[in-house]
Amino acid sequence: MELVDVSDPGKPRHLSTVRTGEAQSCVVRDCILYVGVWFTSELVICDVSNPRRPVIISKMPLDGFGDGVFVQGKYCFAATGSHSRKMKERNERDPEYGGGHGLEIFDISNPKKPKFAARIKMPRLYRRQSDFWNVIVSGDYAFVADTYNGVFVVDISDINKPCFAGHQQLPWVESEKVPDSVSGIALGKGVIYTSGRWTDLHVINAPMARPVTPEPDKPPVIPPEQTVLNEKFNIYKPDGQVWAAAFIGDIALAACGSAGLHAVQLLPEIKKLAEYKTESFAVDVKVNKNLVYVAESEGGLSIWKVAANATLEPVGRFRVPGQSVKQVVVPKNGKYALLDVGRRSFIIIDITDPYQPRKVFEANGRGLLYGYQITDGLFENRYACCLWHGDGYFWYDLAGSEPVFSGDHYQWAYLAWNGLAVLPNGADGILTEPDGKYIIINRQERRPLDEIKQYGIHGHNLSGKPSVYGNRLYTANRFWGRVNFVDISNIEKPKLIDTFTLDGNPNLVVEHSGYPVIPAGYQGLLVYKEKLG
Repeated sequence: MELVDVSDPGKPRHLSTVRTGEAQSCVVRDCILYVGVWFTSELVICDVSNPRRPVIISKMPLDGFGDGVFVQGKYCFAATGSHSRKMKERNERDPEYGGGHGLEIFDISNPKKPKFAARIKMPRLYRRQSDFWNVIVSGDYAFVADTYNGVFVVDISDINKPCFAGHQQLPWVESEKVPDSVSGIALGKGVIYTSGRWTDLHVINAPMARPVTPEPDKPPVIPPEQTVLNEKFNIYKPDGQVWAAAFIGDIALAACGSAGLHAVQLLPEIKKLAEYKTESFAVDVKVNKNLVYVAESEGGLSIWKVAANATLEPVGRFRVPGQSVKQVVVPKNGKYALLDVGRRSFIIIDITDPYQPRKVFEANGRGLLYGYQITDGLFENRYACCLWHGDGYFWYDLAGSEPVFSGDHYQWAYLAWNGLAVLPNGADGILTEPDGKYIIINRQERRPLDEIKQYGIHGHNLSGKPSVYGNRLYTANRFWGRVNFVDISNIEKPKLIDTFTLDGNPNLVVEHSGYPVIPAGYQGLLVYKEKLG
């Protein structure tokens, strides 16, 4: 969860992050934040009385993946879905597969020690798409949106014994062979307004429905910001969120989100040299020879020429109408740029003429591209690799007249918060895993994870986006703020150099002149004070 100061709506300011897990929905009352957390199936409760330093004060397990939450009086209501916490095998033979749909009620008289009050279950269901659930409470009734199961009205007049008082599914969608999925609900007098994924707005008669009456609330007060010295890092902190860094000589170029592209001197002291306005959020930057490539989200990919005194001049732009460019990788020969676009598009453009870049290849995976899922660099100097969340790693041959899918697919590792980094031999790569270890694979690898030898460091989780510089491995986990520096001189016996948890959201670590440099989101651009190489 991120807390944002919106006292000036035209200039929202990031305040802090609290790492609740995969937050889906939230509600706040009297400086207490209630969060429905998805994969770990939890209700997480936080004290946000100091919005610059939110603190988790309690957690409660849910019997289903967490999403919508609502607070009324001394109770918190949580809508859940997907699989039950009791599921042992992720397949339909397990009776708890798809058994996570329901409404759970907690007594929050003391938010530090919430108590389970009651639970009511909806029909078993699992479908990969439309995995969201919501709840609204008005008077003695809870109104639950449960995707394909429809809308349920739950009588909560006896809070310890909730019971169903009404149910309505949306119309059948022939192309999908299911009833439409309820994607949202709102209450009117005697009606429930629902949105369907394919069939738009529906109005359901419900005599018990009434608009929600807001309860008294005490908002938090934002204290002045305090500068805190950091023992391990020198820090450049722009207004925006630092996503990535690249170098022109000793000048760092930082992709600073809403603040654009910044040129920064890092040594002997940090100093901003120039600022370049971008059309949209600057979320990635790469340098190849005398050209700079900036992924500008909805602004597409901008291309800049390095001019006199290392200043930048725009020369070209590639747009994908209606889509965001979230990552750019430029192999050393400078012929192609590899782009992570929108929800699931991997696009390759020819940049031999930087003034007129053109698309030469596009692949659309079955999984999702959340961002930074293209490996930085090529395998065997010709194969690009892209990870689709939920579908695995795919390789593409760039050596021919046009890029093509090589036919290589590694399906056994498929989670977006990890990644694959090319090792110095060019043929193999380090693939980080959710359990905190890594394996070594190449594009011909097909064995399941449990058949490949794993390497790690006892007591340390190495999951995250990997980058390799010589005999050093860096891993950065944006979700948990965790960064590791690892000596892989003996790749089968890694040794920890340093590890830390950041306040910000770290992205791919880069190394310059032996100094690790971490793009750490709103915490800024972090330069490790100790030279490692």
